[in-house]
Amino acid sequence: MYDAGYTKGFYDAYGRREWERLEGSVAGRLKAVVHGDFIARYVGRGDRVLDAGCGPGRFTVTAAELGARVTALDLSEGQLELARATVDEAGVSGAVEAFVSGDIADLSMFGDGHFDAVICYGGALSYVCEQRHVAAAELVRVVRPGGVLLVSVMSRLGTMATLVRRPQMSILEDPEGWYLWQVAKDGDLPGFPSTEIDLEHPPMHMYRSDELRGLFPDCEVLELAGSNVTTSGESAANEILESPEAWATAVELERALCGEPGLVDGGTHLILVGRKGG
Repeated sequence: MYDAGYTKGFYDAYGRREWERLEGSVAGRLKAVVHGDFIARYVGRGDRVLDAGCGPGRFTVTAAELGARVTALDLSEGQLELARATVDEAGVSGAVEAFVSGDIADLSMFGDGHFDAVICYGGALSYVCEQRHVAAAELVRVVRPGGVLLVSVMSRLGTMATLVRRPQMSILEDPEGWYLWQVAKDGDLPGFPSTEIDLEHPPMHMYRSDELRGLFPDCEVLELAGSNVTTSGESAANEILESPEAWATAVELERALCGEPGLVDGGTHLILVGRKGG
């Protein structure tokens, strides 16, 4: 069950790790590149954009650098403080209209059709669990007719496959204790011990691509892609970062393959771009 207060406290404590997870590995950097590519394709100068679940502001900066007018929203005050610092450091504070403490399941502070585009990246729609339909409806409501939504969620099938690609021995040896078969069946993962801070990780809902499509019935799906379809994230892959030529090739391969139907569900995240009807 979704507990907004607990999730807020977890990410307050998680701090800069939310920024660093997209910095320290090939998988993290590829994830940042591909997510940023979609923003560059669908967000333009002058667009009013909501970055819902902004975390430390990585994609707030991306949209602001494109000339958009951005509102950054997050459940965690700690993450919002990091976002403010990130925006200031990037020199784009003039493009950010507001930093708002809020929950994607309740965007009542914004009127209908207030934004030209909404970005909801990194799994906020996974953390709201059974409230995901409510949250999705709110994200759609605050976009103008003809506007776009860019969302990403945790991938059910890709995450499960990675348990063997990059062996997670504790899970493989105790699949019932780690709810593996429950996740396979319905995507629901209860809270579990965090490996990085002394708190239990909040529950999550992991998605299949067809389920993600179904979450936005009133939107035309413009693109559906995977993230990290070319890497399972093992540390050995980090030697790629030591060679500019190898890194450039890895980026182009990820870009070329992320939208292939046979690979979309095989990444760590699913990315959907939808256009609101009306």
